[in-house]
Amino acid sequence: MSKSILLAGLAVSLMGIVPARAGDAIDSKAILAAQAGLAIDLIDRTLAKEGAANVMVSPASLAAALGLASLGASNEGKAAIAKSLGFAGAVKGPEKVLDEMTPEKPAATDAPLAAGAAIVFDDKLALVPDALSMLAGHRITPSVEDLDGPKSVERINGWVKDATRGAIPAILDTPPGGGFVSLGALSFKARWKTSFDKESPATPFRRPDGSTVSVPMMHLASDGQKFRFDDNFAAVDLAYTGEAYRMVVIAARSGKGVGGSDLKALASWLQGEKFEPAAGEIFLPRFSLNDGRDLMPILSAMGVAPEKAKDAAFPGFTKENISLSRVLQKTMIKVDENGTEAAAATTAITERSIDPKLVRVTADARFAFALRDTKTGLLLAAGLIGDPLLAGE
Repeated sequence: MSKSILLAGLAVSLMGIVPARAGDAIDSKAILAAQAGLAIDLIDRTLAKEGAANVMVSPASLAAALGLASLGASNEGKAAIAKSLGFAGAVKGPEKVLDEMTPEKPAATDAPLAAGAAIVFDDKLALVPDALSMLAGHRITPSVEDLDGPKSVERINGWVKDATRGAIPAILDTPPGGGFVSLGALSFKARWKTSFDKESPATPFRRPDGSTVSVPMMHLASDGQKFRFDDNFAAVDLAYTGEAYRMVVIAARSGKGVGGSDLKALASWLQGEKFEPAAGEIFLPRFSLNDGRDLMPILSAMGVAPEKAKDAAFPGFTKENISLSRVLQKTMIKVDENGTEAAAATTAITERSIDPKLVRVTADARFAFALRDTKTGLLLAAGLIGDPLLAGE
């Protein structure tokens, strides 16, 4: 057993998964497997796209926001969203996550986890008659706003701030526009079951680029933790008070760190499988991280939207032609000797699509023209215009 278990640049966000209700063990395992696969895909693709040293995602808040949107999606849309969220053929998977993220009773003020979802429709959007009752069946009461107006930013950000207990004060900078905005958010705060030592000696930490930096390294020697290891990796499944929540930390035994390409092989590790109680020693740096991005480019590559969009992509909400345009996510985490504080918010934003029967010509870049005489066939003039303000000679 390696003495050192280091974070190695991986912020695991699976703590955001809400425990399943009693008698729902099979569904909770399916959710966990899908969420782990989603986290791996998002992190790996983000690293490949950005090359960032730190990446944090929230599968739970993402699945809640898209799960809420999928309630109104076409059959093709539901299947595409479920597949992109890791549920393969289980079309009801996102809906299940949504229901877990919207408990019947709001979490107590001091509860470790608070989670929720919300949807805001544009006041110009014509809803179908059954939309409100369908949403009510999932404990969702929609709001109606002018999504092109500044007040929508204030109110959506206010919901995010409340849902994350102040940890994420805002997710939008400008009015979202479009047909509707669906949101998922969570806030987590809990103490370790066994606190780390108060003293944190400085230890070299290897960055992804090969350089090193000295960081305060928390230490815990305990017989009460669960571990898993092989020739390449060593991991601990750290428990929080009450043991309803746990954090897996995985380190590469070579000291080179865990890369995005390693994550698929570690899927069962991230799900907490095959960990056994053992005597162990843990070295983990204190860390905090604020992260965020538009996930839509990555999700598009993962197939979040059906290849052939229908005229009404969300017929459960409206017959108007709207589609997903942005999926914004913000996350934060803070880990120290006493415990963990984390929060995440995701908003899925739609836009009004162009009617496929409507041809739109927008000459907002260099364009060609040809002036002709329809009677004689003479082409009187033709050219390219790249700067309409440049008169020339």
